[in-house]
Amino acid sequence: MRSLLDRAAIDDLLTEFVHRLDERDFTGYAALFTEDAALRMPGAEHHGRAGLAEYVSADLGRYHRTHHLSTAHRIRIDGDHATSRSVMHAVHLRGADDPTDWWAVGGWYDNTYRRVGSGWLIHTVDITALWLGEGA
Repeated sequence: MRSLLDRAAIDDLLTEFVHRLDERDFTGYAALFTEDAALRMPGAEHHGRAGLAEYVSADLGRYHRTHHLSTAHRIRIDGDHATSRSVMHAVHLRGADDPTDWWAVGGWYDNTYRRVGSGWLIHTVDITALWLGEGA
């Protein structure tokens, strides 16, 4: 039963991970991470929860809207540690006036997690881009 509850908690964490990005709740996004977290993207990375909200805001805040998806979660749990691989699809709308002016990326989210108290937090996120696309 504990394994099922842990899987559900990590699945919920992944859902919050993308929703908080798209809702521009960057402080709430950072709160999903451990104090010594790492976020690694192609060509950029950030270490630690401190400053993570500002780092992500500087990156994604320049877009009018974003739409992130994390699906097909393959979650593995080993005691108080866990890993996941999920399909990543992110669309970035450049401006408010033209919904055809966007760029997108697809690939993988490879994450690690730690049990903290009675819940789970994200320890690392590694983003692997497999494809890029653009609108108009």
